[in-house]
Amino acid sequence: MSESGAEVFGTDGVEAAGATVPIPASDPVAAVRETVRRLVADGGCAWHGVQTHASLVPFLIEESAEVVDAIERELPADEVRGELGDVLYQVLFHAALAERDGEGYDLDAIASGLNEKLIARHPHVFGDRGYLSVEELHAEWERLKEDAAGERRGSRGALEGIPAGMPTLARAAKVVERLKRAGALDPAAERPNGRVRAEEAVNGAEAEAELGDALIDLVVRANALGVDPDRALRRAVDRLAARALPGE
Repeated sequence: MSESGAEVFGTDGVEAAGATVPIPASDPVAAVRETVRRLVADGGCAWHGVQTHASLVPFLIEESAEVVDAIERELPADEVRGELGDVLYQVLFHAALAERDGEGYDLDAIASGLNEKLIARHPHVFGDRGYLSVEELHAEWERLKEDAAGERRGSRGALEGIPAGMPTLARAAKVVERLKRAGALDPAAERPNGRVRAEEAVNGAEAEAELGDALIDLVVRANALGVDPDRALRRAVDRLAARALPGE
Protein backbone atom coordinates (compact mmCIF):
# COMPACT_ATOMS: atom_id res chain seq x y z
CA MET A 1 0.00 0.00 0.00
CA SER A 2 1.55 3.27 -1.09
CA GLU A 3 -0.47 5.53 1.16
CA SER A 4 -0.62 5.57 4.91
CA GLY A 5 -3.58 4.11 6.73
CA ALA A 6 -4.74 7.60 7.63
CA GLU A 7 -4.73 8.66 3.96
CA VAL A 8 -6.56 5.54 2.83
CA PHE A 9 -9.19 5.69 5.54
CA GLY A 10 -9.64 9.45 5.69
CA THR A 11 -8.99 12.02 8.41
CA ASP A 12 -11.30 10.30 10.89
CA GLY A 13 -9.71 6.91 10.28
CA VAL A 14 -6.59 5.07 11.39
CA GLU A 15 -3.13 6.51 11.83
CA ALA A 16 -0.48 4.27 10.25
CA ALA A 17 1.45 3.89 13.49
CA GLY A 18 -0.71 5.70 16.00
CA ALA A 19 -4.02 5.52 17.80
CA THR A 20 -7.42 5.78 16.23
CA VAL A 21 -9.40 8.97 16.42
CA PRO A 22 -11.58 8.62 19.55
CA ILE A 23 -15.11 7.50 18.83
CA PRO A 24 -17.92 8.40 21.23
CA ALA A 25 -19.06 5.49 23.40
CA SER A 26 -22.57 6.24 22.18
CA ASP A 27 -21.60 4.95 18.72
CA PRO A 28 -20.29 1.42 19.37
CA VAL A 29 -20.53 0.34 15.72
CA ALA A 30 -18.28 3.21 14.65
CA ALA A 31 -15.90 2.38 17.51
CA VAL A 32 -15.49 -1.28 16.57
CA ARG A 33 -15.18 -0.32 12.92
CA GLU A 34 -12.19 1.87 13.78
CA THR A 35 -10.71 -0.90 15.92
CA VAL A 36 -10.76 -3.32 12.97
CA ARG A 37 -9.44 -0.67 10.59
CA ARG A 38 -6.54 -0.12 12.97
CA LEU A 39 -5.80 -3.85 13.04
CA VAL A 40 -5.57 -4.19 9.24
CA ALA A 41 -3.75 -0.88 8.58
CA ASP A 42 -0.01 -0.52 8.02
CA GLY A 43 1.64 -0.68 11.42
CA GLY A 44 -1.30 -2.54 12.90
CA CYS A 45 -1.52 -6.27 13.61
CA ALA A 46 0.80 -8.37 11.44
CA TRP A 47 -1.64 -11.30 11.30
CA HIS A 48 -4.56 -9.09 10.29
CA GLY A 49 -2.39 -7.34 7.74
CA VAL A 50 -1.71 -10.48 5.70
CA GLN A 51 -5.25 -11.82 5.62
CA THR A 52 -7.34 -11.84 2.42
CA HIS A 53 -10.99 -12.36 1.64
CA ALA A 54 -10.17 -15.95 0.70
CA SER A 55 -8.13 -16.69 3.82
CA LEU A 56 -11.00 -15.48 6.02
CA VAL A 57 -13.61 -17.83 4.51
CA PRO A 58 -13.00 -20.66 7.03
CA PHE A 59 -13.41 -18.21 9.91
CA LEU A 60 -16.69 -16.87 8.52
CA ILE A 61 -18.02 -20.42 8.24
CA GLU A 62 -16.83 -21.31 11.74
CA GLU A 63 -18.22 -18.20 13.38
CA SER A 64 -21.57 -18.62 11.62
CA ALA A 65 -21.71 -22.23 12.81
CA GLU A 66 -21.07 -21.09 16.38
CA VAL A 67 -24.04 -18.71 16.21
CA VAL A 68 -26.23 -21.58 15.02
CA ASP A 69 -24.90 -23.78 17.81
CA ALA A 70 -25.59 -21.13 20.47
CA ILE A 71 -29.15 -20.65 19.24
CA GLU A 72 -29.94 -24.34 18.92
CA ARG A 73 -28.48 -25.11 22.36
CA GLU A 74 -30.56 -22.24 23.76
CA LEU A 75 -27.52 -20.69 25.41
CA PRO A 76 -27.97 -17.50 27.46
CA ALA A 77 -28.59 -14.29 25.55
CA ASP A 78 -25.12 -12.99 26.37
CA GLU A 79 -23.58 -16.06 24.69
CA VAL A 80 -25.65 -15.49 21.55
CA ARG A 81 -24.73 -11.80 21.60
CA GLY A 82 -21.04 -12.68 21.75
CA GLU A 83 -21.29 -15.13 18.87
CA LEU A 84 -23.16 -12.58 16.76
CA GLY A 85 -20.38 -10.13 17.55
CA ASP A 86 -17.86 -12.58 16.09
CA VAL A 87 -19.88 -12.72 12.86
CA LEU A 88 -20.04 -8.92 12.78
CA TYR A 89 -16.25 -8.91 13.19
CA GLN A 90 -15.95 -10.95 10.00
CA VAL A 91 -18.07 -8.43 8.07
CA LEU A 92 -16.02 -5.55 9.47
CA PHE A 93 -12.80 -7.41 8.62
CA HIS A 94 -13.78 -7.93 4.97
CA ALA A 95 -14.95 -4.33 4.71
CA ALA A 96 -11.70 -2.99 6.18
CA LEU A 97 -9.59 -5.08 3.80
CA ALA A 98 -11.60 -3.84 0.82
CA GLU A 99 -11.30 -0.25 1.99
CA ARG A 100 -7.56 -0.52 2.68
CA ASP A 101 -6.81 -2.15 -0.67
CA GLY A 102 -8.95 0.19 -2.74
CA GLU A 103 -11.43 -2.43 -3.93
CA GLY A 104 -14.15 0.16 -4.39
CA TYR A 105 -16.29 -0.43 -1.34
CA ASP A 106 -16.25 -0.08 2.44
CA LEU A 107 -18.63 -0.69 5.34
CA ASP A 108 -20.74 2.34 4.41
CA ALA A 109 -21.15 1.01 0.86
CA ILE A 110 -22.08 -2.43 2.17
CA ALA A 111 -24.66 -0.96 4.54
CA SER A 112 -26.04 1.42 1.90
CA GLY A 113 -26.43 -1.37 -0.65
CA LEU A 114 -28.11 -3.60 1.91
CA ASN A 115 -30.53 -0.86 2.95
CA GLU A 116 -31.49 -0.16 -0.66
CA LYS A 117 -32.03 -3.86 -1.31
CA LEU A 118 -34.20 -4.33 1.80
CA ILE A 119 -36.41 -1.40 0.88
CA ALA A 120 -36.68 -2.48 -2.76
CA ARG A 121 -37.50 -6.08 -1.79
CA HIS A 122 -40.25 -5.03 0.63
CA PRO A 123 -42.64 -2.73 -1.29
CA HIS A 124 -45.45 -4.11 0.89
CA VAL A 125 -43.76 -2.34 3.83
CA PHE A 126 -42.06 0.68 2.26
CA GLY A 127 -44.26 1.09 -0.83
CA ASP A 128 -47.89 0.86 -1.79
CA ARG A 129 -48.32 -2.90 -2.27
CA GLY A 130 -50.19 -3.42 0.98
CA TYR A 131 -50.23 -6.59 3.03
CA LEU A 132 -48.92 -9.77 1.39
CA SER A 133 -49.09 -13.29 2.76
CA VAL A 134 -45.96 -15.40 3.11
CA GLU A 135 -46.91 -17.37 -0.03
CA GLU A 136 -47.45 -14.16 -2.00
CA LEU A 137 -44.14 -12.81 -0.73
CA HIS A 138 -42.18 -15.76 -2.13
CA ALA A 139 -43.49 -15.03 -5.62
CA GLU A 140 -43.03 -11.29 -5.13
CA TRP A 141 -39.39 -11.67 -4.16
CA GLU A 142 -38.64 -13.74 -7.24
CA ARG A 143 -40.21 -11.04 -9.45
CA LEU A 144 -38.26 -8.32 -7.65
CA LYS A 145 -34.99 -10.23 -8.14
CA GLU A 146 -35.74 -10.45 -11.86
CA ASP A 147 -36.47 -6.74 -12.01
CA ALA A 148 -33.27 -5.89 -10.13
CA ALA A 149 -31.21 -8.02 -12.53
CA GLY A 150 -32.97 -6.59 -15.58
CA GLU A 151 -34.33 -10.02 -16.46
CA ARG A 152 -37.59 -10.90 -18.17
CA ARG A 153 -40.39 -11.81 -15.77
CA GLY A 154 -40.51 -15.56 -15.24
CA SER A 155 -37.04 -16.05 -16.69
CA ARG A 156 -35.32 -17.03 -13.44
CA GLY A 157 -34.89 -20.74 -12.89
CA ALA A 158 -36.44 -22.25 -9.77
CA LEU A 159 -33.00 -23.17 -8.44
CA GLU A 160 -31.17 -20.05 -9.55
CA GLY A 161 -29.06 -18.37 -6.91
CA ILE A 162 -28.59 -21.40 -4.64
CA PRO A 163 -24.86 -21.38 -3.75
CA ALA A 164 -23.04 -24.49 -4.90
CA GLY A 165 -20.81 -24.23 -1.84
CA MET A 166 -23.62 -24.56 0.68
CA PRO A 167 -23.33 -27.50 3.10
CA THR A 168 -24.83 -30.45 1.24
CA LEU A 169 -27.76 -31.10 3.55
CA ALA A 170 -28.66 -27.40 3.72
CA ARG A 171 -28.47 -27.20 -0.07
CA ALA A 172 -30.71 -30.27 -0.38
CA ALA A 173 -33.30 -28.62 1.87
CA LYS A 174 -33.09 -25.41 -0.18
CA VAL A 175 -33.52 -27.26 -3.47
CA VAL A 176 -36.55 -29.17 -2.15
CA GLU A 177 -38.17 -25.96 -0.86
CA ARG A 178 -37.56 -24.13 -4.16
CA LEU A 179 -38.96 -27.03 -6.19
CA LYS A 180 -42.04 -27.20 -3.97
CA ARG A 181 -42.53 -23.45 -4.29
CA ALA A 182 -42.30 -23.73 -8.08
CA GLY A 183 -44.87 -26.54 -8.12
CA ALA A 184 -42.25 -28.90 -9.57
CA LEU A 185 -42.12 -31.32 -6.65
CA ASP A 186 -44.68 -33.47 -4.89
CA PRO A 187 -43.03 -34.54 -1.62
CA ALA A 188 -45.37 -37.51 -1.25
CA ALA A 189 -44.44 -38.83 -4.68
CA GLU A 190 -40.73 -38.53 -3.89
CA ARG A 191 -41.03 -40.68 -0.74
CA PRO A 192 -40.88 -44.40 -1.53
CA ASN A 193 -42.71 -46.81 0.74
CA GLY A 194 -40.84 -47.56 3.93
CA ARG A 195 -39.22 -44.15 4.28
CA VAL A 196 -39.81 -42.07 7.37
CA ARG A 197 -43.19 -40.36 7.57
CA ALA A 198 -42.37 -37.55 9.97
CA GLU A 199 -45.57 -35.69 9.14
CA GLU A 200 -47.44 -38.40 11.05
CA ALA A 201 -45.52 -37.60 14.24
CA VAL A 202 -47.51 -35.90 16.97
CA ASN A 203 -45.47 -32.70 17.05
CA GLY A 204 -42.48 -30.95 15.55
CA ALA A 205 -40.05 -32.17 18.20
CA GLU A 206 -41.01 -35.80 17.55
CA ALA A 207 -40.73 -35.28 13.80
CA GLU A 208 -37.29 -33.73 14.20
CA ALA A 209 -36.10 -36.59 16.41
CA GLU A 210 -37.49 -39.20 14.03
CA LEU A 211 -35.86 -37.62 11.01
CA GLY A 212 -32.58 -37.14 12.85
CA ASP A 213 -32.48 -40.81 13.77
CA ALA A 214 -33.29 -41.76 10.18
CA LEU A 215 -30.44 -39.62 8.90
CA ILE A 216 -28.02 -41.21 11.36
CA ASP A 217 -29.19 -44.65 10.22
CA LEU A 218 -28.38 -43.68 6.64
CA VAL A 219 -24.92 -42.42 7.61
CA VAL A 220 -24.23 -45.66 9.48
CA ARG A 221 -25.39 -47.63 6.43
CA ALA A 222 -23.19 -45.53 4.15
CA ASN A 223 -20.22 -46.17 6.41
CA ALA A 224 -20.84 -49.93 6.30
CA LEU A 225 -21.03 -49.84 2.50
CA GLY A 226 -17.97 -47.63 2.10
CA VAL A 227 -20.06 -44.84 0.55
CA ASP A 228 -19.44 -41.13 1.11
CA PRO A 229 -22.87 -39.93 2.32
CA ASP A 230 -22.14 -36.31 1.43
CA ARG A 231 -21.30 -37.24 -2.17
CA ALA A 232 -24.32 -39.55 -2.34
CA LEU A 233 -26.62 -36.73 -1.25
CA ARG A 234 -25.07 -34.24 -3.69
CA ARG A 235 -25.71 -36.64 -6.55
CA ALA A 236 -29.23 -37.41 -5.34
CA VAL A 237 -30.05 -33.69 -5.25
CA ASP A 238 -28.76 -33.31 -8.81
CA ARG A 239 -30.94 -36.23 -9.94
CA LEU A 240 -33.97 -34.77 -8.17
CA ALA A 241 -33.47 -31.39 -9.82
CA ALA A 242 -33.06 -33.04 -13.25
CA ARG A 243 -36.30 -35.01 -12.79
CA ALA A 244 -38.29 -32.05 -11.48
CA LEU A 245 -36.93 -29.52 -13.97
CA PRO A 246 -35.86 -31.52 -17.03
CA GLY A 247 -35.64 -28.43 -19.22
CA GLU A 248 -33.21 -26.50 -17.00
